[in-house]
Amino acid sequence: MLFMQTPAAVNEFVSKVYEAIDSMDEQGFANCLTENCTFVHANSDPVIGRANAAATSQNFLRLLAGIKHDLVNVWAFEDVIVSQISVTYTRKDGSTLTIPAVTIWKLQDKLIDECRIYADTSPLFEH
Repeated sequence: MLFMQTPAAVNEFVSKVYEAIDSMDEQGFANCLTENCTFVHANSDPVIGRANAAATSQNFLRLLAGIKHDLVNVWAFEDVIVSQISVTYTRKDGSTLTIPAVTIWKLQDKLIDECRIYADTSPLFEH
C-alpha cells in the first residue's frame, strides 16, 4: 500500500525530489533513495545503490548550468508514482532546451527503490 494516501502528499513528495535535483543537491536526491535502489536514466544501463545513483545523477548535472522540472501530471497507485514532466535544461553556454519526460518510481519504506527516467536527452548535446 502506498504510504501517501492523498494527492497532496504525493505531490509534496514528488516536488521534494525534483527540488533536490533542480538545486543540483546530490545529497538531497540521495536521501530520497533506498540504499540498494535501481536507477536508470534514459537508455543508460541500470545503476545499483544510493551512492552510485547519486553520483550518476551528479555526473550528468555537471554537464549543465541548470535544470528545472515542471510537473504536468502525477499518478500514484500501490507503491508506484508516475510523473509526466517538462524538463528545461540550461546548457553551460546559457542556451536552453525543454523536453517532455516521464519518471516511474517504485517505492519501498517511503523511499524510491526503483527510479526509471524516460527522456530523449540526445538533442541536449547536439547544440
